[in-house]
Amino acid sequence: MSLLTTLRKDKMQALKDKDTVKNGICSLLISAIALAEKEAGQPLSAEEELAYVQKELKQTKDTLAQTPASRPELIAETQRKIEIIEAYLPAQMSEAELDDALRAVIAELQLEPVMKNKGTLIKEMMARYKGKTDGKSVNAAVGRVLN
Repeated sequence: MSLLTTLRKDKMQALKDKDTVKNGICSLLISAIALAEKEAGQPLSAEEELAYVQKELKQTKDTLAQTPASRPELIAETQRKIEIIEAYLPAQMSEAELDDALRAVIAELQLEPVMKNKGTLIKEMMARYKGKTDGKSVNAAVGRVLN
């Protein structure tokens, strides 16, 4: 079952449950994916669909970071949105898993663990673990492992 089909079913369930936050998130993701499919003229692959979910997650996290601390109701709603969006993504890698994977990539590519190889490592990690991690986490892991 495609992500788009899952989103549409979840949207219908959210409407029945009168869950406006989940309904809004599902609508947002459905419209982004459907528009991309229409522009491409063909259905998107699972990876391409996940890219739109990750993009929305990143934007929502940025919104949370910019929300003033004096607005706890807005912070709570944004955190709920993040939880809903993360449910549509594969399980994210932990820091330890990311560090181990990075060490394996360094060994496999026979690179020296120095900062000049940072770009190569980030590019390789993002290609291998697309959907399981984000660039910010990979950048932090590279910083930890190379120092």
